[in-house]
Amino acid sequence: MPYYYDAWFQCLNCEDEHYRLNEIVYHCQRCGGLLEVRHNMESLQRRSGGEWRTLFDQRYMSSVHPYGSSVWGKKEMVCPLVEDENVVSMYEGGSNLLWAERLGAELGLEDLWIKQCGNSHTGSFKDLGMTVLVSMVNQMIAEGQSIPAVACASTGDTSAALAAYCAAAGIPAIVLLPKDMISTSQLIQPIANGALTLALRTDFDGCMALVQEICRRDQIYL
Repeated sequence: MPYYYDAWFQCLNCEDEHYRLNEIVYHCQRCGGLLEVRHNMESLQRRSGGEWRTLFDQRYMSSVHPYGSSVWGKKEMVCPLVEDENVVSMYEGGSNLLWAERLGAELGLEDLWIKQCGNSHTGSFKDLGMTVLVSMVNQMIAEGQSIPAVACASTGDTSAALAAYCAAAGIPAIVLLPKDMISTSQLIQPIANGALTLALRTDFDGCMALVQEICRRDQIYL
C-alpha cells in the first residue's frame, strides 16, 4: 500500500485555522498568531518505529539525491510536499559528534558528546533549516508561483545560509544586515554567494521591519 504524507501550517491559537505550505503566509490571518508546521501523524504511524529506523539507516550518507542529507533522509517527517527534483541540498547534516571527556568530567558526566554544527557548509546549524525553506520556495516556483527573490534580516548566520542555498538553487537572495554589528566572515559569505547585501545604519529590529515592508510590497519571500 502506498504511503501518503502531508504537512501544513497551523495557528498556535486557532485550532481550525490552517494553511498550505505553499501559501505565502507568515502569521494567522484570523488572530495574527504564530504558525507552526503540523504533520499527518496517522500517515506517519502506518510505519512502525523499526521500519522508519531501517529506512533512515539505508539513506544515511548515501549518494542518492536528496536522501544522503541528514535532513532530507527524513523527508517524510520534514517537508513531504517538496518533490525530490526541487530539493535544494548540499548534503547538510551528519556533522561530527565529539567526545567531550574533560568537560564531561567537570560536569560529573561519564559520557558527554557534543554535536559540532560549526563544520557545516556556512559554519552554523542554520543550514539545516535553510535547505527546507529554499527547497519549499523552489517547489513553489516550479508550481508556477512568481517569487522574484528570497529575503532576510540577519546578524550573520541566517544571511550566510540563505545566500548559499539560494545560490545553489539559482534564486536571487536579498540580505539586510545591521552595519558594523557582524563579523567580516559573516559579511563575506552572502556577498561571495551573490546575494544583494545591504548593511544598514540600524539594529536587527530595524532591518526586520524594513525587510517585512519590502517583502509585502514586492511579493518577495521572507
